[in-house]
Amino acid sequence: MIKNLILLFVLISLVSCSNKSQEKPNFTKYSFENILSYNNEDTIFIKSKFSDCGEWGGHEELIKIYRSEDRNPKLSYTKFKVDCGVRDSRGSIIQTKMLTKDIFLSNSQQLVLMKYMNDLMKSKFLNKEISNSGNSFYLSNTKEDLKISHHGNQQILLESYNNLMTSLKLPKVNIDNR
Repeated sequence: MIKNLILLFVLISLVSCSNKSQEKPNFTKYSFENILSYNNEDTIFIKSKFSDCGEWGGHEELIKIYRSEDRNPKLSYTKFKVDCGVRDSRGSIIQTKMLTKDIFLSNSQQLVLMKYMNDLMKSKFLNKEISNSGNSFYLSNTKEDLKISHHGNQQILLESYNNLMTSLKLPKVNIDNR
């Protein structure tokens, strides 16, 4: 009887050890390399429009995420400035390019971009605002199979955007909501 118990414990320990050595860790790798195609034709766009001039709109910022020639994720940022008193013939505020910057994305910067995109997706669950004034945030890609947008004065999206800007070492947006 004791021999049988000892044999049983030895068999159980051998079986349990062999299963553990064959198990692979459950690790999911999120990366822009998985969403951007290898042919360098894919681009993700993050376009933001702020309410510097109230219901007339305000300055725009554009982020493009794409594969560089060496196939690494790269970001191109363009910030525009506006003078709320100057308009074109249609009455639209004139955007003037103020700043451009290119960044090769680190893994941590990719994660912050993904967090921002996730926050933008979650904003679709917020109450809709009816207003002519507010900030607009857009996310899309060249394949047109990714489109998310939100317009309004929710502070949470502006905070998320500013966290993104800080992580990318780009200027934060300072808009006082009217």
